[in-house]
Amino acid sequence: MSEQPSILSFLPNKEHKATIYIDTREASTKNGKRITDLLSDLDVEVRKQKLDFGDYLVGNEVAMERKTVMDFASTLANRFLFDQVFQMREAYPKSLVIIEGYMGLLRKFRKIKPEAINGALFALANTGIPLVPTIDYKDTALFLSTAAKQLQKEKHPLKIRQKQKVKDISTQQIFIVAGLPHIGPSLAEAMLKRFKSVRQVFNASESELKKVDGIGRKIAENITSILNVEFK
Repeated sequence: MSEQPSILSFLPNKEHKATIYIDTREASTKNGKRITDLLSDLDVEVRKQKLDFGDYLVGNEVAMERKTVMDFASTLANRFLFDQVFQMREAYPKSLVIIEGYMGLLRKFRKIKPEAINGALFALANTGIPLVPTIDYKDTALFLSTAAKQLQKEKHPLKIRQKQKVKDISTQQIFIVAGLPHIGPSLAEAMLKRFKSVRQVFNASESELKKVDGIGRKIAENITSILNVEFK
């Protein structure tokens, strides 16, 4: 019977200075700036660069998306979080999501059913995406630092992976339709398969839109509203 690993085996290796890439958009946020400063204090080299996947890159297979509890709630409304995270995992197979803050706040300040929150958390966990809760930005910085130092026990330069450039017309069509309210790439593809063209999607009535699996009354109303309202 093999011995259980000692807790000491999980401590970061201090021989090499760890490097973390932070997305430039994340770095420009209030807490992103704080996290960057704290990482530097924790003896981590921080490099700012536009990342196509995740907010932080800490290893060649590990990217991390940071969401405050309020961010998490707002992205549930249009399923943007799921598309974002699944794309990140395709590029970096061992990716995870950091949820920063007290989840109980959602029940006080947001009109979101607990079932919706728990359903989203389970959906992510059920597809093999780890969720890491942190107390605040300080706790997030400490977690990032520890993870990066543990992953970089050997010197391997991090490889930043980019999204493939749009090459074919089908991808461009999906991109255009996915710009509608609450529509991600998967729903955009379903809409194009039903209506056959971007123009037909945009000309579809509210009742026709509701026939697409995944589009309910509210989403259909939002889409027709944004397409019909006069630009000011």
